[in-house]
Amino acid sequence: MPATTNLDHFGSASPAEFHPSALTGHVIGGRVVIVDQHALVAQSLAMVLASASVTTYVTTDASLESVLRQVRAFDPDLVLIDVSAEDAVELVRAIARVGSRILAVSDGRDRVRVAQCLEAGAFGAVCTLDPVDRLLATVRETVAGRRTMPSASEADLLGELHGFRRDRAAQLARFAQLSTRESEVLEELMRGNAPADIATASYVSIATIRSQIKAILRKLEVNSQLGAVALAYQLGWNRSAFRATVGASRGREVPTLPR
Repeated sequence: MPATTNLDHFGSASPAEFHPSALTGHVIGGRVVIVDQHALVAQSLAMVLASASVTTYVTTDASLESVLRQVRAFDPDLVLIDVSAEDAVELVRAIARVGSRILAVSDGRDRVRVAQCLEAGAFGAVCTLDPVDRLLATVRETVAGRRTMPSASEADLLGELHGFRRDRAAQLARFAQLSTRESEVLEELMRGNAPADIATASYVSIATIRSQIKAILRKLEVNSQLGAVALAYQLGWNRSAFRATVGASRGREVPTLPR
């Protein structure tokens, strides 16, 4: 019976640990590329896989060009990608296009990021908190071309991703209410500029800037300047990116906000 990824571990804050001495004689073979910016985790994974007769190539450079170059050169049976890498989703999408199988690797805390990788073409996911036997069984089944993640578990993750996107869209809609000047003032606050400094640089009174800030807080439904700045950073908002997102929603080929 195919092994399954233990999704119960997603959400645990425990550190990843690997114990090669606990291995029970798995023999997998094949070639695996490990993409992980955390050198210790990457080397630990490589050690575990080596014990199962897997030839591994480890790269801590998660840039798209570098990883694609290594994948093409190494021609692996499987690529393991750390979902916390900045370009993880783009990496999964690009590697899937060249025909390599991919497993998303997570410490269990970022289910949305795992779901994004599944949506982009990952074959499944593994949690670094899973027992070594389960991790190896998942790798073995994936190398053999068999999916290990139950369809219900994958559907749950994708459902969370869709909910996340709905919530994010609703929050971003508040920014559409800001006037051009209010957007400019918010960006100045994000740069750490005080209202008095914004007023001086803009050749307007401090009362005018305070009035604009009050309008920003009301429209964004937050209680403080700090709250407004935090929300903007959380959503990756800035004026140019927001305009690009609006343009994309109208069918134009323009960049979108980071996910």
